[in-house]
Amino acid sequence: MIVREFKSVGELVKFIDEEVNGYRALLAEFLRRLEDVRVRSEQEKKLRDLLKTLGVGETRKSTVIDLKDSKLIIDPSAEEESKVIEEAVERLNKNIQVLQSIRKTLEPLANLDIEAKITVILRDGIPASVLIKLGS
Repeated sequence: MIVREFKSVGELVKFIDEEVNGYRALLAEFLRRLEDVRVRSEQEKKLRDLLKTLGVGETRKSTVIDLKDSKLIIDPSAEEESKVIEEAVERLNKNIQVLQSIRKTLEPLANLDIEAKITVILRDGIPASVLIKLGS
């Protein structure tokens, strides 16, 4: 968790906009990677099918090690890599939606000319709590 302080709601909204833009850029990069991996996955599938018709068994297997909250995948197939990237894309989309929702809620307050000390508790880059202290 990270604690950030802002001098106004407008400053917080600007921060949220910057975070959304950062997530969108990252999302675009992941979507490019996903497309590349999907093409590679199709090629691998065609090659496996061809080898199977020739009587050749599996040529390689990846190793997956469960690390409680994450996984270590050694020598992943394109299909496994694609799945990991798809999960990242879903998470990025969710983060963008949550930030946009928070921004929409805060936007009317940003237009008010009030002095406030704003403390934001960020969990994984997303505001979990926003504390607004008026006149501080």
